[in-house]
Amino acid sequence: MRDAAVERLVKIISEKNDDSSGGKGTRSRRPLEVHIGLAEGWFSLFLVATVVYSTIWCVQSAGWVEHLNILTLTTALGLIGGVLAAKQQHFSRLLIHCLAIVFGILLAFWQTAGAFYEGSTAEFAHGLQRWFMTITHNGATDDNSIFLFFIVTLGFILAYTSAWLVYRTRSPWLMIVANAVVLLINLSNVDAGYTVFLVVFLVAALLLLLRFNLYESVKRWQRQGLRYADDIGWDVMQAGALLSIGILIFSWLLPAGYLDPTASQVWTMNANPWVQFQNTWNRAFAVDGGAIPPNRGNFRDTLVLGGNPNLNNEIVFNVKSDDSSQYLQSISYDTYTSERGWMVSPYSVLKVEANQQYSSGAQLTHQITQKITVVNPPGEQYAYLFGAPQIVSTSLKPNLWQSEATGEVTAWLGQNSYLANGTTYTVVSSVSSADEKSLRDILMPADAPKTLPPMYGNYDEPTPVTYFNPAVVRVYTQVPNQLDPRIAALAKKITASAPTMYDKTVALEKYLRENYAYDVRVQRPQKEDGVAWFLFDNPNKSGYCNYFASAMAVMARSLGIPARVVAGYTNGTLDAKSNQHVIRGKDAHAWTQVYFAGYGWINFEPSRSFATFTRPLPSTSGTDATGAVGGTAGSLGDTGLKGKRPLELDEGDGGSDGSAADTQGAVLLRQRIGTTLGGLVLLLLFASIFFGIWWSRLFRRYSLASQLYGRVCVLASWAGIKLRPSQTPYEYMQDLATVTPKDSELIERLGDIYVRERWADPESEEHPRRNGELAELPGMWSRLQPRLFFYVLRHPHFLRSLPGRVGNFFSAWRARYRREDFFDDEDF
Repeated sequence: MRDAAVERLVKIISEKNDDSSGGKGTRSRRPLEVHIGLAEGWFSLFLVATVVYSTIWCVQSAGWVEHLNILTLTTALGLIGGVLAAKQQHFSRLLIHCLAIVFGILLAFWQTAGAFYEGSTAEFAHGLQRWFMTITHNGATDDNSIFLFFIVTLGFILAYTSAWLVYRTRSPWLMIVANAVVLLINLSNVDAGYTVFLVVFLVAALLLLLRFNLYESVKRWQRQGLRYADDIGWDVMQAGALLSIGILIFSWLLPAGYLDPTASQVWTMNANPWVQFQNTWNRAFAVDGGAIPPNRGNFRDTLVLGGNPNLNNEIVFNVKSDDSSQYLQSISYDTYTSERGWMVSPYSVLKVEANQQYSSGAQLTHQITQKITVVNPPGEQYAYLFGAPQIVSTSLKPNLWQSEATGEVTAWLGQNSYLANGTTYTVVSSVSSADEKSLRDILMPADAPKTLPPMYGNYDEPTPVTYFNPAVVRVYTQVPNQLDPRIAALAKKITASAPTMYDKTVALEKYLRENYAYDVRVQRPQKEDGVAWFLFDNPNKSGYCNYFASAMAVMARSLGIPARVVAGYTNGTLDAKSNQHVIRGKDAHAWTQVYFAGYGWINFEPSRSFATFTRPLPSTSGTDATGAVGGTAGSLGDTGLKGKRPLELDEGDGGSDGSAADTQGAVLLRQRIGTTLGGLVLLLLFASIFFGIWWSRLFRRYSLASQLYGRVCVLASWAGIKLRPSQTPYEYMQDLATVTPKDSELIERLGDIYVRERWADPESEEHPRRNGELAELPGMWSRLQPRLFFYVLRHPHFLRSLPGRVGNFFSAWRARYRREDFFDDEDF
C-alpha cells in the first residue's frame, strides 16, 4: 500500500531542496527531454480505438462500396487528431474543430479521388457538382464515389469526436452512444454473422467505462490523501472483464425478441421522421457496386444493373391463389438511363379505399384473388404492395403511384405502414387472357391509327384495340440520347423476319434466352452502359434477371415497341401440405412487360432458366373489358367485383400453418443451435484467455519458489486435497505425493526447495539461492504443471464449491464497495 499524502510531502520537500541547492549562481542547464504519454494510460487509448474500429471494421466487412479499406488509415488519423486536439491548451475549441473538419473533408476528398478517379481531383469535383444538381432536383443517384466520400468523411469525424469526448469533455458514455448508433444502423442492414463486431464493441465499451471511472476515482483519492493498492487497476479490470462477459452471456441466453405488429407500425409509417431520413439517404447515396449482404430482395424506385444481388433462402411470403402461376409484381420502371439504370418518372399519389376497385382499362382479362401472408418482409424503400399484374384492389388501404405523363399506375403502396411479419392481405388482379392470335393482330405503334374516329369521342365508349395512347408510346419507347447504336442494330437483325409486333417481341425474348447464360456473379464496369455491356462487352455473355429484362426492354424500345421492366417475385414453390406457394428471397426477380393496344401490359420472360409465360388458347380467353381501353388512364369502380367471381379463400388457411412454417421453424432452430454453440465457443475462448492471465499473475509478489508452491496448493485444493492449518509444507507435499505417485519425486523436491528458500539461513550452503537449486524450478514446473492440471480435470472437486465461492466473491466485493463509499463521504 502507498500513502499518497506522504508521497506528495516528499515531492514538495525534494523540489525545495533542488531549488535551494543552486543558490544565486548560474543555473545548470538540463538536457531537453521529450516525454510522450497519456495521464489516462495507453490502455484507455487502446480501448477507445477498439470501440471505434469495431464500428469501422463492421462497415468495411459489409462491403457497401469498393475501396472501403481506406477507412483504416482515415480512422487512425482521426483518433490521433482527436487526442492531440483534446490535450492541447493553446487554441480555442472552435478553431480546432473547424480545422479538424476541414482536414477530414480534404483527406476524404483526396482519398476518394485516388480510389475512383486515379487521383484526378478536378474530375471528382465535377462528379460532386453533378450529384448536387441531381439531388436538388429530387433525382436519385448511385455514384459509388459519392457514397465513399461521405463514409470516409463520417469515419474521420467519428474517430475525432470519439477521442475528444473521452479525453477533453470526459464523457465516454457519449462516445459509446455515438459509435453504437453507427454500428447498430450498419448491423440492421447486414447479415447476422456480423454481430461479432457488436460483441467486441460491448466488451471494449464496458472495459473503457471501468478504466475511465477508475482513473477518475484514483485522482480523487490522491487529492483526498487516501491510500489504495498498487495493483487496484488490474483487480478492477479483471472483475470488470468477467462482469462484461457475464452480461453478454446472459443477454445471449435471453429470448431472441418479441415483435408487436401494431407497435412496430410506429417505426415503419411513412410519416415517421426516421423512415423519411432513410428514404432521403437512399435516394442520395445509393450504390451499385460492392458486396451486397444477403437479403430477401430490395425494392426501390430505381433498378440498378450492378453486381451479385446475393439473395438468400429465407421465406418472404406464403401465397394462396386460384392461379398459382402468377408472379408477384411490386413496381414498374418507365425511364432508362445509361448512368443509373431504371427509374420511375414523376408521379402523383392517388388514395384509394380498401377493396375499392381500380380498373386498368384492358380487354380480355379475368380476375384472380391472392391471399398473401408476410413471413419475413422484403427490403423496401417505400411501402410497396405485391400482387399479380395488374392489381385492381387490395384489402389494405392503398396509395397508387400514377404517372403524370401517361396516367399508368407504376406501384401500389400501403397507406399506413410497411409490410410487417404476420401481416395478411388480399389482392384482386385483372390478369390478361389475350391469346397469341389476338396479340398478333395488334399493329406496330408506327402503323396504328394516330387519332380516334369521331364515333369514339365519348369516353364511355370502348376504344378500338388498334389505337395506342400517344403518351404511352412516347414514354415507353424512350431511350437515352447516347444509346449505343449497336443495340438498335442488333434488335433489327433479330426481328428482321418477324412480321408482327408480337412476333418481334417473341424473337427478342427467344434470342436472349438462347444466347446468354444466367449468372449472378457479374462485375460490370461502373462507367459503361449496363445493357450494352451485357449484350456486347461481357466476355462471359452472362448476367441475371435485371440484365435480361433490361436488354429486352431497351431493344424493344429501339424498335418503337412500348416496353418496361417490372420487379417483384416469381411464383415460388408449391407446398402441397398447405396448398399454398412459398416465396423465398431467392425468388426476387425482374422481367419485361410489353404494351399491346387494347390488351394492356403483357408479361414476357427473357431470363434463361426461367419458364416462359403461357398464353391461353383462344377458346379460353376471357371477355372482361371494364372501363376505357386502349391505354387511357384507369378509373375507379365500385367495391363490387365485375366479371368472373374471384376465388373465396377460407379464412382458416393462414400462411403460418403447414410445412412451410415447419421448414422455417427448423431453420430458426438450426440458427439458434449454431448461435448457442458459437456463444459457448466464444465463452470458452474468453475464459481461457482470462484464466491464463490470472494464473500467470498469481502470487506474483512472492519469490519463484513461493509462487510455485502456492500454485501447487491451489491446484491441490481444486482436486479436493485441502491444506490443514496443522500441516507443515513437508507433510502437505507428502499427502500430494501419495495421491500422485508418478510425480511424488518432483512434488517432494519442490516442497523441500520452498522450505529451505523460506526458512534456511541465506548465508548457508543449504539455501537454494546459494547452491543454484532455484535455477531448476522452471524446468521442474514445466513438467509438473500439466500433470497437476490433468489430475484436477479427473478430480474436479472444485465444481462442488463453485456456487458458494462465486457468492462469497460478490459478497466480499459488495462489502468492500460499501466501505469505499463510506470513506468517500468522509471529509479528510
